[in-house]
Amino acid sequence: MMLAAGAAAAAPQVQWLETRHNFGAFHEDDGTVECEIKYVNTGDSPLVITAARSSCGCTLPHYSREATAPGDTASIVVSYDPTGRPGRFSKNVYIDMNTEPVRTTLTITGVVIGAPTTVGQRYPVEISPDMRMSRGAVMAGDVKAGQTKSVFVEAYNASTDTLRPVTVSSPSFVDVAWMPAAIAPGEQSSLVCHVKASPTGIWGFVADSIMFSPTGRPDDVHPLPVTVVVTEDFSRLTDEQRSKAPVINTDADRIDFGNIERNAGVVHGTATIKNNGKTPLLLRRVYSLDNGVTATASRTRLRPGQSATLDVAVDPSAISGKMLNSRISVISNDPSRPNLTLRAVGIVK
Repeated sequence: MMLAAGAAAAAPQVQWLETRHNFGAFHEDDGTVECEIKYVNTGDSPLVITAARSSCGCTLPHYSREATAPGDTASIVVSYDPTGRPGRFSKNVYIDMNTEPVRTTLTITGVVIGAPTTVGQRYPVEISPDMRMSRGAVMAGDVKAGQTKSVFVEAYNASTDTLRPVTVSSPSFVDVAWMPAAIAPGEQSSLVCHVKASPTGIWGFVADSIMFSPTGRPDDVHPLPVTVVVTEDFSRLTDEQRSKAPVINTDADRIDFGNIERNAGVVHGTATIKNNGKTPLLLRRVYSLDNGVTATASRTRLRPGQSATLDVAVDPSAISGKMLNSRISVISNDPSRPNLTLRAVGIVK
C-alpha cells in the first residue's frame, strides 16, 4: 500500500526562472530577436512539453520534445520577428506540460524602432525630424450641427528621446488630447480630436489648423489642418413638417461672366433665390472657397414666395489661369436641398 501511494504521488512539477522577458528597444533592421526562458523540473517524474503556441505569427516558441528528468533544467527559446511592426509590442506564448496546472503563459515585450521604409509606409507624413504622422490633416467630413465627431491621427516618435508634444492652439470647435502624453523612442501616440459642430456656429465647409510642437519647444511649432462640413440635422422632422418646409429655388444654376479683362477690377453677376415653400427659408451661409470670388445675399430670411438677389463678385486679377469656374454654395434650411450649388464661369483675358 505504501508503494502504491508513493507511486501515485510521483509527478513532474515545473518552476520557471522567469515568465516575462523584455527585449527593450531594438531596430527593425536588426531582424528577428530571441530570448531563452529556463525552467526546472522540481517533481519526481519526467517533465514533457505537450504543446506550445503563440498569440501571433510573429512570435514562435522553439523547444525540445525530449523529457526533462527530475532536478534537471531545460529552456524554451522564443523568437520575435519585428518586420513591419514598429512600436511597442506585448506577445504571449502558451506552454502546456504534463503538470498541474497544465498551462503556463510566457510574455515577451519590447519596442521596435522602425526601419525608414516601414515607418514611411505607416506614417507617411513627416511633421519634423522628430515626428511622423499617419495623415497630414484632421478631416472630419460631415458633422451634423449639435453633434461631435472624434478623429484619431497616429503620431510616431522618430527621435532617440522621449517626446512630450504640446498643443499650442486649436480652433474653438476642436478639443485636442495626446494619448499617451509622453512618447518613448520608436513608440506612437494618438492625437485625439473631438470636432464639435455648434448649432449656432458656421455652416458648410470649415477649415482651420491645430498648432502644436512635437518637442514642446517654442521654436518647433507646426500646423495640422482641420476640415469639417457642418450640416443640419433634419432626421427628426415629421412628414407634416417636411410638407410645410421651405423650398429653395434659383433662376439659374450658373452665372456666366463671359470674357473678363484681368485688370478690369471687380466685376459682378447676379442670380435670384426664391422660397417656394410654406415656411420661412433661412440662408445659413453663402460662400465660395475659390480665391477672388465672393458671394452675398440681399436678405437671409425669405418668407414664402419671397426672393433675394445673390450677388457674386469676381476679382479677375486673383484668378489663376484663364478659366473662371468657381462653385458658389448656398446653405439653407431646406431639408430636401440644404446645399444649393451655383457656378460662376467665364474666360479671363
